[in-house]
Amino acid sequence: MSDKKYIFPEEIELSEIVLNKTGHAFEMIEQEGIDYMKKTDNKSRKFFGRRAAAIAGVYVLAASSISVAAAIHYRWGRGMNGNLMASDTQQQELIRGGVAKVYHDEHDYSSMAVTDNGITVVPDTVVSDDRFVYLSFKISGFRVPDGEEPFIDVVEVSQKDVPKVNGSNLNMYGGIMYDGIIDGEDGNPACYEDGSPLESTKDGAMVKHYVDSNGDMEYIIQAGTLGMGNDSLLGKTIHVDLKNMGTVERTDFTLLKKGNWSFDISLTDVDLSKDIKVGQKVEGTGFVMEDINISPVSMEVNYSVIEAPEVKDGDLGIPEVTGVVMKDGTRIPYLTDGGRMGYNGSKAKYVAGYYRVVDVDQIAALIVRTSEKNDKVEIPISQ
Repeated sequence: MSDKKYIFPEEIELSEIVLNKTGHAFEMIEQEGIDYMKKTDNKSRKFFGRRAAAIAGVYVLAASSISVAAAIHYRWGRGMNGNLMASDTQQQELIRGGVAKVYHDEHDYSSMAVTDNGITVVPDTVVSDDRFVYLSFKISGFRVPDGEEPFIDVVEVSQKDVPKVNGSNLNMYGGIMYDGIIDGEDGNPACYEDGSPLESTKDGAMVKHYVDSNGDMEYIIQAGTLGMGNDSLLGKTIHVDLKNMGTVERTDFTLLKKGNWSFDISLTDVDLSKDIKVGQKVEGTGFVMEDINISPVSMEVNYSVIEAPEVKDGDLGIPEVTGVVMKDGTRIPYLTDGGRMGYNGSKAKYVAGYYRVVDVDQIAALIVRTSEKNDKVEIPISQ
C-alpha cells in the first residue's frame, strides 16, 4: 500500500466530454487518513455511457406541512424518474420523508428559472442523502438537429462554504441529457419511458427521445462527498454552474448556444438510512463484512481485513456490493453504480450510489462481487 501514488483533482470544472466519454476513470485520493479509489466500470457505472442521476436538494418537512404534503400527489420529473426508476409509491414516500423535492410543484417555481441567450433552465427534482445528491434540471428553448446528442460543455458543482481539497469539495460523476430510455433488470436498455419498444436508425444506432411533449429536455447530475470519512451532504448547499450548450459526437463538442446558468440548491438534513450489523466473512475473500449503512439511494459497507489481496491494475480487490435480494425474492442484480473503495489500516470501505430507489426495510440479502472473474455471493442481512 505504501507504493501508491496519490492523484488529486485540480478543479471541479471539467469538460462534460471528459466526464461522459471516459469509460474507466481512476483517481486516488488521500483524505482524513483514508486512502480510497473512486472506481468506474462500463458494466456497472452506466452513468458515463448513457445513464445519469438526478441531483438532490431537499428541505426538511415541518411537522405542520407533512399532513398537507401527504394529501398532495407530487410526481418526479421524467429525467429523475427515468434514472432512479422509483415507483409512484416510492416517489411519494421520499417526498413526504423529506429527502426528495419536486420544484416544479412549488408556487414560486418560475422565480427559480434562469434565462440566458433564449434558453431557460430551472431545477426540477432533487433527491439526496448523507453521501450522494441527484439533480435534474428542465431546459426550455434549446433545440438540436434530429439524430444529434444535446450536450452541456462545462458543468461545475461544489458545496458552498465548505473548504476545498486541491480545488474541489465534491466528487461529480458527470452529467447527461435524459434520453427517454428505461433500463431493464439486467442493466441494459429495455424500452422507452412510455413502455414502447426501442427503435433503431438505418445505421443501427438507438433512437433516443431527449425532448418531451412540451419540447423541453432534462439534464441530470450525480455528485457525492469527496472523501470517505466523516464528511456529509446533509443540510449543505450545492452550487451548480452550467455553461454553453451544443451537441457532441464521440468526443467532439459543437457549440450552438453560449450561456451561463447558475443555481444554489439547499439539501435536506433528513437521514433515512439504517445501520445494520452483519459480521459475516465474505466467502472466497480475506474480508469480513462488519456492518452497512444503507439508504433508499446509496450504501456504505464497512469491512475488517484479514488478508488484503494484491493490487492489480488499480483494482484494490475490495468486495463490491452490486445488487440486493428483496424479502419477496425479487433480485435486483444491477443496483449500484460501481462505487468507491479504499483501505484504512486493517479496515476497508465501499461506498456506492444506486440506479434505482429501493425500500430499505424489504432488503433480505446483498449480492457481492468478490473477484475480477465476476464471482458473486449473497450475504443475508437481518433487520
